[in-house]
Amino acid sequence: MVIALFTDFGTRDAYVAQLKGVILTIHPTASLLDLTHDVPAFDVRAASYLLEASGRYFPAGTIFVAVVDPGVGTARHPLLLVTHADKYYLGPDNGLFTRVIACEGMRAAYVLTHTQYFRSPVSATFHGRDIFGPVAAHLARGITPEHFGPPMHEVIRLPSTGPTRVGETLLGEVIYLDHYGNIATNIPEAMLAALQPGSWLRLTLLGRTHVLPLVTTYGAGPPDQLLGLINSNGDFEVALAGGSAAERLAVRLGERVRLSCGMDNADFQL
Repeated sequence: MVIALFTDFGTRDAYVAQLKGVILTIHPTASLLDLTHDVPAFDVRAASYLLEASGRYFPAGTIFVAVVDPGVGTARHPLLLVTHADKYYLGPDNGLFTRVIACEGMRAAYVLTHTQYFRSPVSATFHGRDIFGPVAAHLARGITPEHFGPPMHEVIRLPSTGPTRVGETLLGEVIYLDHYGNIATNIPEAMLAALQPGSWLRLTLLGRTHVLPLVTTYGAGPPDQLLGLINSNGDFEVALAGGSAAERLAVRLGERVRLSCGMDNADFQL
């Protein structure tokens, strides 16, 4: 089994090395893979998006150690999630697995309480190293999920209104800002399926309205032009040709998006 690591630890400190060292001490032949350690610090909403966007491409049997845990050491539960895709996710029950559950479903979940599978002593500030990493190693060695603790039937989900359509208008929200400054929304490709490249869109964000073309790739629009496109994850995204749309529009996660479709595109040529 592959153990895939996903954290906001960064790479300048010792945290990732400690996590890997504990896993390899328990399971010396474990196959470790770094997904990312550069999730925006403490940002559970961004982490939920990135984890699902990464995890969907991995095979059944993969074990994910996902640690973005601003509430470490508090009353939130340490969790093992088993999905209908036969993948395993270890991390805090703080909404981190919202999008994974929406896409893969929840077959079972367990509260991690059986301390014989933890590192001892357990630090109140580093459950990634002392709980999630060790449990992942034991899971990879063949210990079955029910041995780690009792089942839990409700897992915390992040609040989301979901995208909606009102006539020719789509309502959604900003769910991720990548390091290029592209603005990903929760409006899926299917809601724009009737539009052709070259269609004009009216985007309202933070009380300001922008007119932008729907294109198929970042290089299809004029320089310094705001663009609308479907990104590689299948979501509607706002980009800026040669620049950062997030900086241009000063947008943050969770901002509401209003997208009006069906405008005349006679003046735009790809």
